[in-house]
Amino acid sequence: MLAIDMVGTSLGSGTRTYNLNFCEYLNKEKLNEKVYIFISKNYTKDVIEHNNNKIEYIVKPKFLSNTFFRVIWMQFFLPFELKKLKVDKLYSPMNFGPVFLKLFKIKFILALHSNLPWVFFSKMPGNILRNKFTKFIMEKSIFACDLLIVDSHFAKEEIVSLLKIKEDKVFVIYLGIDQKYLNCKKDNHYLDNFDYKNYIVSVLSCVKYHNIINLLKAFKLFKDNNNNKLKLVFVLQILDKKYFLEIKKFIGNNFSQNEIIFLHNLDNKYLVNLYKNANLFVFSSYCEVFGLTSLEAMSQNCPVTISNRSALPEINGDAAHYFDPDNIIEIKESLESLTTNKKYIENLILRGNSHFKKFEWSKTVEETNKVLEIK
Repeated sequence: MLAIDMVGTSLGSGTRTYNLNFCEYLNKEKLNEKVYIFISKNYTKDVIEHNNNKIEYIVKPKFLSNTFFRVIWMQFFLPFELKKLKVDKLYSPMNFGPVFLKLFKIKFILALHSNLPWVFFSKMPGNILRNKFTKFIMEKSIFACDLLIVDSHFAKEEIVSLLKIKEDKVFVIYLGIDQKYLNCKKDNHYLDNFDYKNYIVSVLSCVKYHNIINLLKAFKLFKDNNNNKLKLVFVLQILDKKYFLEIKKFIGNNFSQNEIIFLHNLDNKYLVNLYKNANLFVFSSYCEVFGLTSLEAMSQNCPVTISNRSALPEINGDAAHYFDPDNIIEIKESLESLTTNKKYIENLILRGNSHFKKFEWSKTVEETNKVLEIK
């Protein structure tokens, strides 16, 4: 029997997106064995209608949404719960898992969605002690797992090289695009008091590795050199408060009121129309093992300009315009290209329309099930 540990954060994070989509599509699968899924109490409303008789949800209390308590439970209590359920394999899709499972003779499959601690440790949000602990527990989990799933070929090559692990232990499985971006011809989720005209959108977290200040510097040059009314809209989750204060200070010194707009912790249902009505989407990150937001933008006919680092070229192919995230002039020129060159913009949108369709959650779940040996 298989167990899946999806006890996670209540925030609108990438792991939550993964967990909820995985549950939805796993529910549609014909499974050949029993699957127990451990979920947080705040997930129940999202999976309540799932009715696969091979799946049993085990709801855990809200306090386990806190990382500290979740790690304690995962390392010292979960293995005994698995043994009691007579589970013989665990899938943990949230970067780390119980590192002592071999003692319980339980196979451990881990999904890793970030290589950040090994490549940009200094740009991680939070205090240094917490970040060192995060890196430690992730690394121990990687060495303890029997099989490792990553989101891109770039991620596999990088983590194999950094940690010297065996290549045949690592499987590449791409993520999928959320169903709401595929069935949205009549989407009525609009923000009050927001003008859906003349704006560039960027959907990201407020963290140093997302390189927001360089993007703002480039946007300042772009505005100075072009007489236009375009605004820069950040759909932002603030994970690094100190960095956010730096950003606010830079904006105060360089921009007029309403040239930069922040939409904090926005419900995902509003993203469809934000993408659909934007002049373009921009993403300036240094470190991504996949990146879903650019594909979401493509699905809404929004042209994409994006950093040429990490896995972003692999995932976006020829459907995006690329720039060096350290080159402010190059970022500025990419903004100009995607606001003035109509023929190029049309071609980019056309390529995006076919490209994003390659990424489906049904494929993600099906390929994962093969690794888990439950189908």
